[in-house]
Amino acid sequence: MKPPRIITNSPLARVARQVLGSSSVAMVLGNTIHLSGATQEEFLRDPYWVAHEMCHIRQFREHGYLPFLWKYLVESARVGYYNNKYEAEARVAGQRDASLYARNGVLPDPATMHRGAGEPS
Repeated sequence: MKPPRIITNSPLARVARQVLGSSSVAMVLGNTIHLSGATQEEFLRDPYWVAHEMCHIRQFREHGYLPFLWKYLVESARVGYYNNKYEAEARVAGQRDASLYARNGVLPDPATMHRGAGEPS
């Protein structure tokens, strides 16, 4: 499996940033983290943020690209972005796994992330 990649100044992330009304956004599509309003260095210096987005990469890998996109969009339409179970799982992963992410600018393999009890499979 290829290591994740990062795209800065992503037009897709820029749209998400505008929709969310946020100053910076990272969004994952497949194995790629799209950034807007933040540099790669700023992103990699925030271990919570890295762990959160790596959880989304793991979700894409576990569910498959199109199936996960569909599930994510349906869940967001049903309960909203913040209450989306995939976002909730990523927030938990961000808190739990932040200490696993070194600040050396290298993205680890999301497959090495452990799953907490009660998290969806």
